[in-house]
Amino acid sequence: MRYATILILSAAALLTSCEPAAELANAEGYAFKRHLNFTPGDAVNAGSWDAPAGITGAHVIVVDTGLQKANYYIGDHLVGTSTISSGKAGHGTPCGTFHVLAKDADHKSSTYGSIVDSAGNTLVAEYTQGQPIPAGGHYKGAEMTNALQLTTGGVWMHEGIVTSAPESHGCIRLPKKMAKIFFDNTSVGDTVIIK
Repeated sequence: MRYATILILSAAALLTSCEPAAELANAEGYAFKRHLNFTPGDAVNAGSWDAPAGITGAHVIVVDTGLQKANYYIGDHLVGTSTISSGKAGHGTPCGTFHVLAKDADHKSSTYGSIVDSAGNTLVAEYTQGQPIPAGGHYKGAEMTNALQLTTGGVWMHEGIVTSAPESHGCIRLPKKMAKIFFDNTSVGDTVIIK
C-alpha cells in the first residue's frame, strides 16, 4: 500500500498549483524524488518568442504552476512561451497578481548559495542562510541571472535549471534563452500573474 501512496503523492505534487498543501509539504521526500536524482543534463530548454514589429499593448506574463509554463503577452497577443520550474513542496510559489518591482541582470541570492574558500573551491554546495559556515569559508549567493523581482519576500523570475517540475525555493526559473528574452522585454511595473 505504501507504493500506491508514493505514486499518488508524486502525481499530486506535480499537479499542485502555487503554495503546496500542508500534507504534500510533509511528503517532500516522496513527492520530489525526481529532484533528488536530477542531473544538469536533464534540463529543459523549451521556449519560443515571436513578437511582430510594431506590436503594442501592456506586457503581461502569465505563469501556470500546474502546467509549469509561462506565457508572455503584449496586449492580447501571445508572443512568447516558456517551460518553467516553480517552487517545490514546502517552498511554494505564491499565487496572485504581481508587478515587477526591480530588474537585475546579475542578481545573486541573499538566502541560498554555497560556501567557498578564498581560492573559490566549494566547501558546502547547498547552503541556506543561518547554517554554520566552516572556518575559512564565505557565502557565495546562487546566481539568478536576468532576474525580475516579484515580491519583497524574495520571489524572483530568473534564469535557472528548468525540469518542467516544481524544483525551486519559490522563485520561477526560466531556461537561459527565455530568461534573457523575458528580461529584455519586461519593464519595472509590468504585470505577472501566477496561478
